[in-house]
Amino acid sequence: MNKQQTNIQESPREKSGGTWFWNIISYLFIPLLMPTYGMTFLFQLSDFSFLPSSFKWITIGGTILFTVVLPLIPILMLRRKGEISDVFISNREQRVMPYLFSFLSYAFWVYFLWQTLEMPLYVVGLGVGSVISLFIIVLINLKWKISAHMTGIGGFVGGVFGLCYRAGVNPVWFFVLIIFFSILLGLARIETKAHTPTQVLAGFIVGFLSVFLCCLFF
Repeated sequence: MNKQQTNIQESPREKSGGTWFWNIISYLFIPLLMPTYGMTFLFQLSDFSFLPSSFKWITIGGTILFTVVLPLIPILMLRRKGEISDVFISNREQRVMPYLFSFLSYAFWVYFLWQTLEMPLYVVGLGVGSVISLFIIVLINLKWKISAHMTGIGGFVGGVFGLCYRAGVNPVWFFVLIIFFSILLGLARIETKAHTPTQVLAGFIVGFLSVFLCCLFF
């Protein structure tokens, strides 16, 4: 009896410690941060590294505005009103409005890349792919829960692969690193009971294909 009680008492601590780690991973790779990571990577490529620092900061600042700040405002407002349960929007039924706001913000980001910054079309394709992936998961979410985290990081990986193909570079170790973090994030979403393995895999595939194909063919 004492042994059983000890196991019951230890289990929550073990679970809490594990959940803490997986939650940190989920926050580090929250979907809204993926475009910023992507733009930061873009400026590491030789084709873009020569650009003035001011241009780079405007690009990253605009990306943060349209893909982090503007989508986050309605999420925080709805969270404050109690209409969504958490910033990850774990409840499928609560996702429609925040996702639509994100869709519109990302569409303005595409316009910003295309018209304001006059980026090459394949870079604009990164934004178009992100918008398409958002549209797809909004539709899927009406009937089935899909991992937005994995869609986000899948889009990031697809964007990196597409950019490297267009630039003619092959950073093998970076490829290994981002795939490792993708797997780690997938495990985080599963271990925190946020998603099933199928939802995680589906999210990654939607994000990867949407961004990679747009970057490839624009």
